[in-house]
Amino acid sequence: MFTWNFQYVSKVKLVETLNQFLLNYQRGDILIRIHTSIHLEDEAVDLAKFIKNNVPSAHIFGTSTSATVYNGKLNPNQCIISVTLMSEAKVKTAMIPAYDIKTGESVTPDVLCAQVKNATITPKTKLLLTFLNDNYKDVYEFVEKSNDYFPGVQMIGGIANAPEVMLHKLHGNGFIFNENGWSDKDIIVASISGDELETFTSYSSGVQAIGDEMEITDTFGNIVLTFEGKDAAKGYRKSIGDELKKRPEITNYFPFVYTDSTDIPVIVGYSNDKCVSDFIPKDSPDFKRFRDTHPNLDPDKKMELINANHNVLVGKKIKRAFIYDKKIVADNRSLFRRLEGFEKAETIFAYTCNGRAKMYSNSVKWELSAYENSNMCGCVTEGEITCANGKNTFANCTFVVSVLGEKEYVQIYNPYVFSHTDSLVSDNNELINFLMRNEELFDDKDGNEKSRASQLKEFIRGCELKLFYSETEGIPNEASMNMDIRYKGFDRICMIDITDSSGMRSVFSKQLIDLTYKEYLGVCERFAKERSYRLYLIDGWHIAIGTPSYRTSSEDFENSMKILQKELFENTREYIAIVPLFCLIDGCNTSNLDSAYYSARADMMKKNIQFYVCTPGSEQLDDESIREKYHMVNVINYAIAHDKVIPYYQGIFDNRERDISHFESLMRLEDEKGKMYYPGEFLEVARSFGLLYDSLSTIMIKKVLDRFKDEENLSVSINMGMRDITNDDLVEYIFNFLSSVKNPQNFVFEILENEDISDYDMIISFVDKIHRLGAKISIDDFGSGYSNLQHLMSIHSDYIKIDGSIIKQCCESSESENLIALIAGFKNITTRDVRIVAEYVENDIIQSKMTRYNIDFSQGYLFSKPAPDIDLEKE
Repeated sequence: MFTWNFQYVSKVKLVETLNQFLLNYQRGDILIRIHTSIHLEDEAVDLAKFIKNNVPSAHIFGTSTSATVYNGKLNPNQCIISVTLMSEAKVKTAMIPAYDIKTGESVTPDVLCAQVKNATITPKTKLLLTFLNDNYKDVYEFVEKSNDYFPGVQMIGGIANAPEVMLHKLHGNGFIFNENGWSDKDIIVASISGDELETFTSYSSGVQAIGDEMEITDTFGNIVLTFEGKDAAKGYRKSIGDELKKRPEITNYFPFVYTDSTDIPVIVGYSNDKCVSDFIPKDSPDFKRFRDTHPNLDPDKKMELINANHNVLVGKKIKRAFIYDKKIVADNRSLFRRLEGFEKAETIFAYTCNGRAKMYSNSVKWELSAYENSNMCGCVTEGEITCANGKNTFANCTFVVSVLGEKEYVQIYNPYVFSHTDSLVSDNNELINFLMRNEELFDDKDGNEKSRASQLKEFIRGCELKLFYSETEGIPNEASMNMDIRYKGFDRICMIDITDSSGMRSVFSKQLIDLTYKEYLGVCERFAKERSYRLYLIDGWHIAIGTPSYRTSSEDFENSMKILQKELFENTREYIAIVPLFCLIDGCNTSNLDSAYYSARADMMKKNIQFYVCTPGSEQLDDESIREKYHMVNVINYAIAHDKVIPYYQGIFDNRERDISHFESLMRLEDEKGKMYYPGEFLEVARSFGLLYDSLSTIMIKKVLDRFKDEENLSVSINMGMRDITNDDLVEYIFNFLSSVKNPQNFVFEILENEDISDYDMIISFVDKIHRLGAKISIDDFGSGYSNLQHLMSIHSDYIKIDGSIIKQCCESSESENLIALIAGFKNITTRDVRIVAEYVENDIIQSKMTRYNIDFSQGYLFSKPAPDIDLEKE
């Protein structure tokens, strides 16, 4: 099985592309999916016919959409064509009427299941791609019954939604199509069957069930009339708040879930000025079907109503729910792990909901970016069909995925996105603001309203427990801190973190680290409670303590934090000694807190201090510098999330052999516009944020190791700073790599001598292990530091690279030339086999001096410019 995805541009280009594929039915069945947001109905059919004429054996499956899923992004105003060539698997497609042609009534779910089974299902069918139109409201029951009619067959698909070009039309519904025509009433299916075919289908929703179970006791088609015998719409409004009357769109934040599938949302719409006949016209065949069971219902009476996008079954049990960022992240991690572990991942189908894309736009962009380098392809829908725990079900507001294949194949995924979830928090803002506005109304209720307020308060409190508190410790989180700052005047915040928490793992047991962590939180929590401050858990060891300025003076708050810091310093009885960093930010708000904190942390690192007090706006950085810094943070985050950390390689000239066989790896970043950034532009910013640097360096080093792992005659240098050497996970990865690679001698690790080296014993240990594994060590930027000669004898280096500033000045400065002579002479007085490398050799005059002093290697633009590829003929 092989899949090609491409954007439709023109018929001429389409023919060229299809010809390149050399498609032939004798090689296997061909499924061609067309998801279009740029074609009207007849135009889409014309395109399908055109493709069928060029690939007569193809099975065409087409849907309209408002946006396509392609290259890890949502793409409006595009038509995406996906061509899948099977090896041995068989494809069957059919467009089946979902309405009785004579009566116009909906075909019952049982009849529709039977027709789908007869048309497409075989004993070897593993996957059924299914799309319907919003007109068929029995979609939920149809999908449920499919589990009985063709058990073991996984389903994926959904309800076709309308492209933007159709919004001017009265019906505005999506449509399905193939080469024979289009329909807004039928169902289109494609079955894929085979002995070797394996599939896995799952989903992510981010929904959290909350509150008590309720039974649906009366419905009129897709309109829910009563829960537990009580008015459903009024009960829903009372549980959400009267703001629902003015802003019915907030129902997207508060779906229901069926209790037999508590992680699949059921989105409802709310209205207080419509009648039943607005949703189900009285002249429609389906109206009579529901009218017979509700003879006393006035279909033209305006009332409060809630409706789903499918006919709701009486007797189903539901719970209230809400969707939020942490659950979206958790669900996507789980989905990603399962997809990543699937061995036959030759093709990926994916569909996401229109409501999800609108209400949780950052989350949708984020979750798709994990698959930007795979062949995942699909579109936006009005509702999704997926397989949950072996059972097919209809869903709303979900991201559904099927991975399938006949042979083992590994897709290229992007797991780094799971380290960068900050953008998702903003998707919660509307939900949080709504909850806070309603909470303010609690004290204004009296009489009969108190019972109603109690229901609303109970629901809001349940939401807040998930939104505003850490899941394991039950401590208020960063979202809670932001709410206190915004609504309760908490404008004095002390950020607290500890130094080198990751380094603990290499020295202490997990049990002792956990005990220390619990004691650390416990001390801070007790201290804050005694003084009526509020403690927040930001992330891991990073916490914050806050108070409003009207309650606590700045002097008292500062003195309190100094007492707490001292207590944490001295609290080492049975625990690990920690060094807490305190950054007190006075007069902060939600818009300036982060910038003030990060700027303060950078200043703390520079001055090597552990207690810092600042006021937003008092930082030394000017506005332009701050903007540039955070622009670079965005560039770094983009590069990490989108695999744009790019190794460049610069050849190093061997002055004896007169050739180039060794290269230095140099990091570059590419932003979303294709602009390249050099280390001098981003490394200092990354270092100031710590974890950003760790991510960049780890990605870079892994890529370089992978590039040279099979080389026989080429070698490479890799830069390693002190932070890299103290990164246990990275160092372990390097050691494991060198233990298994065929030619470890081809890898040279350059230790940056001009960094502030705090632990030479750790460096010596690292160097010794590198040598035992067969690799080599270089001291980089030699001559730039102040303690080189003192420690050079203890670090067994194979290469010494003279600092570029010395080389560049050697023709104008006798001091620089004398220093080169001194360094070059070092190898004559040592018993070690040390080679000398000169960097920044830019012209023949500098090179002649390097030759005069018997410098072993020369690196610079005179011989080689950095490039992403290695071309020995050019070198």
